[in-house]
Amino acid sequence: MFQTQLKEVSVYRAGCVTRRTASVPLKAGKQTVRLSGLSGTSDGASLRLHVPEGVTGSNVQVEYRTADAREEEKKALTEAIARLKRDLGLKQKYISFWEKNAIFTERQTDIAEMTAYLEKLPERMESLYRETDALTAEIAEKEKALKKLQETLNLPYVTAELTAEADGTYPVMLTVLEHAANWNPVYEIHAEDGTDSLLLRLRATLRQDTGEDWEGVRVTLYTGNPTVSGTIPVLNPVYLRIYERPLAKGRIAMPTAMKLSANMARDEAVAGGAMEESVMMADADFGTFSEVNAGSGTAVQGDTMTEYALSGTWDVKKGQEIVLDIEEKTLPCRYHTVAVPKYASSAFLAAEVKSVLLTDLQNTEASVYLKGTYAGRVYLCPDLAEETYDLSLGTDETVKIRRTKKKEYTSTVLLKGQKKTEYEYETVITSAKAKTADITVLDQVPLSGDKTIVVEKGDLSGGKEDEKTGIIRWSFRLEPKASKTIRLSWQTAWPKDKEIRER
Repeated sequence: MFQTQLKEVSVYRAGCVTRRTASVPLKAGKQTVRLSGLSGTSDGASLRLHVPEGVTGSNVQVEYRTADAREEEKKALTEAIARLKRDLGLKQKYISFWEKNAIFTERQTDIAEMTAYLEKLPERMESLYRETDALTAEIAEKEKALKKLQETLNLPYVTAELTAEADGTYPVMLTVLEHAANWNPVYEIHAEDGTDSLLLRLRATLRQDTGEDWEGVRVTLYTGNPTVSGTIPVLNPVYLRIYERPLAKGRIAMPTAMKLSANMARDEAVAGGAMEESVMMADADFGTFSEVNAGSGTAVQGDTMTEYALSGTWDVKKGQEIVLDIEEKTLPCRYHTVAVPKYASSAFLAAEVKSVLLTDLQNTEASVYLKGTYAGRVYLCPDLAEETYDLSLGTDETVKIRRTKKKEYTSTVLLKGQKKTEYEYETVITSAKAKTADITVLDQVPLSGDKTIVVEKGDLSGGKEDEKTGIIRWSFRLEPKASKTIRLSWQTAWPKDKEIRER
């Protein structure tokens, strides 16, 4: 059995790929070798054996020791420990014997004999103490090795048939997916209003519970997940249907058309079943190694996700969580205060950043520091389809927002057979800042989702509308201690015998 050594780990958001190596002496021709080192969380289906030039491999298997094999492997160590303990007991009896014979009051002896004995006693006792200390240390070492062996006897190992072109010692490598490891991004945003940049720092919490200590390993972090489905989704037809309010129970049977509609919806649900998952693992460049397939799996080149190769080597004990500094970068930005008065009465300080600078940003929380002072946590979720993204820096208490409904009046237009509702809102923005502030206010008008529904915009107070979303944006500068009033109005008309709802 050749013990493999863990050299490199690729850690994903969930799971990791370990790379283990061993030097194996081979004779020319075919032979079967056994490689240990796999953990109890290893995914055998993802196992890969890599061999160097001049060696070919086949019949790679993941196996477990039988009860007899486990006892046989423990036998040599347990017998060695028993022999050492017998030797230790004998040495301790010698010490007791020499100490007892040094008490001359219990027997008759002459001065010469007593003097000779006492002269030899210190040297002899020192020698015996050194020997017992050495035996005690060796027993402790053997018992430690036995404990470690017992921890691994139930773990899987790999057997493979290797054929070498010539006698020699060859390096081999095992790569395997482990499920009991993960890392999570930890962001810090350091900002200072009045400047034109911010510092974005990425840290990581890494944890592993694979059952073994990682010692002196190279670590690379990947932003993806090796077990996420790699199957391309299939687009099924999507049907839009008129919604009618359900009739009271028992008044009338379901029309044939509605039955067909229900059946179609059921068939679509069955056709759009769960996608089959496929296992993916990132393979590094193994130089002259060739791969011996031992099970199913899809290899990717690593360019489908962001990777962070950490410098140096790392020690991570089993069950331990460590924090790593990954990178930090300075991003150009524009600081402004953003208000969404329809949903929040507070304003928010934000840093507007070009989305192209955030392509590797993870969707997660970030700690915000304003002028070095902790200001809370925000959630990062950039829409990379947009040109810019507002990094929220928390509530801006120096800007007050008040949105008031001024009008909501519904009437009936008899000649058109319609109902019509008029809406009007007034938003007042007040700045308590000591300097001029850039303000962005966002509101919206509804969009028509049916040709029988008509939405007519009224007063937008100079705001710019996104016709695809109905969002109105006002951007302006507000002087210190000043206020600004924004008015927004629209009217909605629809068939008087129908209901409309916001969705």
